Amino acid sequence: MGNKLMAMKAAQQQLDGRELDDIGNQDANSKHDENQNVPVQNTSDTKRETQTVQIGNRSASLFLSSASINLSKAIPKDTNNAKQSPSTTPAPISRQTTKTKREKSRLIPDEMLQIRPKREFTFTGYDIMADVASPECSDDDEDDDDDTRQIKSTYRNTCKMLGVTPASSFKNQVATPVITMRSHPTGPAGVRAMAIALVDNQVVTSLDLEDNGLFTDGAKYIAEMLHKNRTIIDLNIAENLIGTEGVRAIADVLHVNHKITSLDISGSGLVDTDALVLADILQNAPCLRELFLSHNKFCGEGGMILGSAIALNDTLRILDLSWNHLRGKGAMAIVAALQKNIGLRKLDISWNGYGKDECFILSHALQENTTLKELDISNNRLNKEAIKHLLDGIQNGDGLETLRIRGNPVSPELALAIIKVIQESENCRIQQLDMGDIDVNEDFVSVVDDITMYRPFEVLYSNVLKHGGLQKREVEGIDYNVNMVDELFKYMHENNYRVIDLMKWLDKDGSMSVSRDEFKQGMKTAQFPLTEFQLDKMVDELDMDGDGEVDFSELLAGERIFRRRMRRRLEREKANAKRRAEFKRTKVLLTIGEHS
Repeated sequence: MGNKLMAMKAAQQQLDGRELDDIGNQDANSKHDENQNVPVQNTSDTKRETQTVQIGNRSASLFLSSASINLSKAIPKDTNNAKQSPSTTPAPISRQTTKTKREKSRLIPDEMLQIRPKREFTFTGYDIMADVASPECSDDDEDDDDDTRQIKSTYRNTCKMLGVTPASSFKNQVATPVITMRSHPTGPAGVRAMAIALVDNQVVTSLDLEDNGLFTDGAKYIAEMLHKNRTIIDLNIAENLIGTEGVRAIADVLHVNHKITSLDISGSGLVDTDALVLADILQNAPCLRELFLSHNKFCGEGGMILGSAIALNDTLRILDLSWNHLRGKGAMAIVAALQKNIGLRKLDISWNGYGKDECFILSHALQENTTLKELDISNNRLNKEAIKHLLDGIQNGDGLETLRIRGNPVSPELALAIIKVIQESENCRIQQLDMGDIDVNEDFVSVVDDITMYRPFEVLYSNVLKHGGLQKREVEGIDYNVNMVDELFKYMHENNYRVIDLMKWLDKDGSMSVSRDEFKQGMKTAQFPLTEFQLDKMVDELDMDGDGEVDFSELLAGERIFRRRMRRRLEREKANAKRRAEFKRTKVLLTIGEHS
């Protein structure tokens, strides 16, 4: 019995010695008193802290995690107990643990109330907490300056007074240079609140309220705002059906506000009698540079009124009259004004009723006008006679650089006549020709290639028709209009086939020559995706001596022609790319010089 007690005592002493050694090592590493909290540096990411406590005759070290440290800091400390040393006044463990649990149970609910809810997202991208206002966030953004807060506050209060819902899109853009709100259900009351908020705004320079249901009252609210606001220079209130009174309100404000440079009132429901108001704008808005009047209902009388005003205006640079009802005398008056106008750079009269009589007047105008750079006469009634008059103006004029005639009844032969005039005319400066959906022939493409060799030129067209009348289309990946021999050698080049390999495949008797039928059958066996017509054209081009057979020397000659053609095409593409880059650089410099 005594031996057992002695063994237990020795084991206990050994255990105590190990614990004291551990504590001693920790005390040696720390530079603090053993009765104080000892912070320990740890290389891991988790922050830890040690505290030495005395339990009876033994001491121990408690390691606290970062969560426990934060929790302990949040617990109110007893100042009386903090002054006492833990070595002299040990506290019962059970009682201290019970007290800590009670403090934790009181603390956690209070902390949880201060934690902001974490927003969660569903697979549809909808933020389920987007409509839950955080208790820490106010209605005003903390990053806004005083002026922005004042503008937003004014807007909210005005919306509340008018009984309308504030538009978050407008509120978010009210402190940015550009406000874009298209196709919003704003209405007259909504735009009234916006106008009040913009009266003293010194940031917004562009206001786009296209298709917001403003109508006449909304246009009047915008006009009232512009009587005081001198910062907005770009105004777009298109597709709002503002009518005669709305346009008159805008015209009146332009008498005193000379800051507006761009005005878009397309789709306003304007008729011929409203042209008088627009004429007043052209005469009394010297700073206006861009005017968009598309999708209205101007006819003969309205065109004559606008034509007289355009002839006397030399400050407007861009005029859009597309999608109106201009024809006859009204259409003639518009283009006749170009003989006297020296300000316009771009005129859009597409989707109207211009025909041969109107183009006759246009021809004389283009010969005298040297300042108009772009003319869009697409989707009109330009037949052969009208095109002839137009070509007279192009051939003898030296100002026009961009011509758009897509959507007119122009045949491939007529398209070829147009491109030849551009090529042969010494005065013509056209660099961009937009023919859009008009088909052309191979000769047209050839002339275009010749033009691009010596000057910058870009052209848009639809399909290329072969001389046999075959229209461009694709069958199993092969284009009908490409050169079939080129496609053959291109296929061989991509698959590393030599001419001798092709001849060995086709020549079954070793004569180094194959007949038309043998050649076509070999192509079919190789599953080369060509039709009978295409195979016949390929054999006709390869059979250079016309004996009805294709020999090895003819295949070699065809390959040399293919390589030469590809090399020239690559050189032409590089040269064209270089010329386009130089042209664009020159155009940018001219634009900068014009603005300066």
